[in-house]
Amino acid sequence: MKAIVFYYLSLPAVLLLCASCGGLLAIMPAAQNAPAGAEAVPPPLPAEAHSVAGDASLEKTFDSGHWVTTPSDAEIMIIGITGRRANRGEAVKEALADAARKAALYHGVRAESASVLNQGSGNLDYFSDFDYSISPSNDHEAYIDALVFNEDEDVLEKNGVLIVRTRYSGKFDVPPYRSAVEDGVPVWVKNYTADIPGFLAGVGFSRNKGSLQKTHTASYETALVALLPQLSTRVSNEVVDVSGAKMTNSVTRSEGELVNVVILETWFDKKTNSVWTLIAAKAKN
Repeated sequence: MKAIVFYYLSLPAVLLLCASCGGLLAIMPAAQNAPAGAEAVPPPLPAEAHSVAGDASLEKTFDSGHWVTTPSDAEIMIIGITGRRANRGEAVKEALADAARKAALYHGVRAESASVLNQGSGNLDYFSDFDYSISPSNDHEAYIDALVFNEDEDVLEKNGVLIVRTRYSGKFDVPPYRSAVEDGVPVWVKNYTADIPGFLAGVGFSRNKGSLQKTHTASYETALVALLPQLSTRVSNEVVDVSGAKMTNSVTRSEGELVNVVILETWFDKKTNSVWTLIAAKAKN
């Protein structure tokens, strides 16, 4: 069983009581270049949207702060990102690993989230916490060799990061989605939601975490976790002992298994250095 990595998003004011994830998913339908033994993907849904991120130079796309990576039925465009390294070759490998982790999500992932809320009688007697776990069905290393990129056009070092724009070929279930911008900002950022027929849509947000790499990762992971309340949610009261005092916490847990996970757009707010991400996925049947 794979280890589950937990990411903490808020102040550690309380030890979060979160049940461990269940068994890992079976290998989900894979693309043509996916690991051997994977099943074929069902025929894709009709879609109007196709990838437009490759129409501009990578630097121009990066400088715009708006990455549009809507897939076609035969290709997913995936951006891998890592911090800059003295050895460029090692940095490229790390960025490819980041892209491969996102490719693995398409073929299945189990996720859990738990939020804790306690409101006492005093004005300052209040705290909350949030935690989540993400467990892809397949190891990301199996997808690295399936990613294609041009060393001259698809690798960029700038502002302390190295990014690689990759393409992952196969047959994909494509969300019927088109990017829309209003006053220079994606509509889904303004509305903090999106409606994609036949798919679940999740919007993730992360404040500046000190590096673009960390902020970007937290943003797309929270977008994925934002889908979970649409799958399964339960609320319970749990009594915990904090420094000898008994406290009752309201705990909301959400969990589920997702497939066909794709990152559609990423928006970088240059004023605050925060990152927004829009993800589409389907619930595993």
